[in-house]
Amino acid sequence: MTETTFRQLFYTSRSAPGVDVDQILQQSRHNNAVDGITGLLWHDGTHFVQVIEGPQSSVASAYARIAGDPRHSELTILSDRTVDNREFGYWSMERATRSLEGGEAALARIERRLAGAPESLRQAFTAAATR
Repeated sequence: MTETTFRQLFYTSRSAPGVDVDQILQQSRHNNAVDGITGLLWHDGTHFVQVIEGPQSSVASAYARIAGDPRHSELTILSDRTVDNREFGYWSMERATRSLEGGEAALARIERRLAGAPESLRQAFTAAATR
């Protein structure tokens, strides 16, 4: 029996002006369902914070697409690690932002999901999400 591990990639980027986050989510949810990727997308109007996790090759392909997407710039990888269990397993791509109804509840759910993550990852997410 082979033990399954997943790659989890966490990054931030600067959003292009006027970006349609709903369109990005729709496309991401479709692609992620096909590729076995789960994760989270946080957008505050000027920055993205995203976690994607799944099979190594799927995450590598997804990040290559993301890195070439002109709807954002200044990509900075905050964490790239192997995890034994998905931390965002129920979310094909959860959208979270303080401006959405229930944003504080979404932030609390995210913080619970990150409870087992390295301290540096939790701090980076908190800093990015509370700008």
